[in-house]
Amino acid sequence: GEDGYELYFPATSAVPVWHALLEAGKVDGLRPCGLIARDTLRLEAGLPLYGHEISAEIDAISAGLGAFVHFDKGNFIGRDALLKIKLEGPARKLVGFEMLDNAVPREGYAIHMDGLPIGHVTSGMKSPASGQFLGIALVAANAALPGTEFDIIVRGAMKRARVINKPFYRRQDRDVQAAA
Repeated sequence: GEDGYELYFPATSAVPVWHALLEAGKVDGLRPCGLIARDTLRLEAGLPLYGHEISAEIDAISAGLGAFVHFDKGNFIGRDALLKIKLEGPARKLVGFEMLDNAVPREGYAIHMDGLPIGHVTSGMKSPASGQFLGIALVAANAALPGTEFDIIVRGAMKRARVINKPFYRRQDRDVQAAA
């Protein structure tokens, strides 16, 4: 959800570039981080990641990415199937959620409502920005409205969660907190 950069260079330059960046950024507090930082930032911003919120099993309409599917630009592979989902409404939807019980939601955890399976967690973690346990899940469309509560099976125990709007964090949230 923050500004970022991707750098491309020959693999043989990786170590010198790494050290040069760390040295140049030292005065500004630059510190190295790994993929968990990337996951945290994109999850808090409600951004999808291929293999989690976008995949061969999760279509663009169900993922809430229908604005990026242009049916008026001619034929493409999957057009008819996606148009059918758009016209009929998706059976499943990606939603943001917050844990009501103290538990870490992890990818693949089953979600139940009224004792019946309705979906699974696609991404989840404790948010550094809010301190809350948050996640994104693929659930039955009838469970996708904000405020809807369901249970996530965390290590064999039912833990309560509630659908909330994404993104979980916006840049202005940080600016407002800093001004306070």
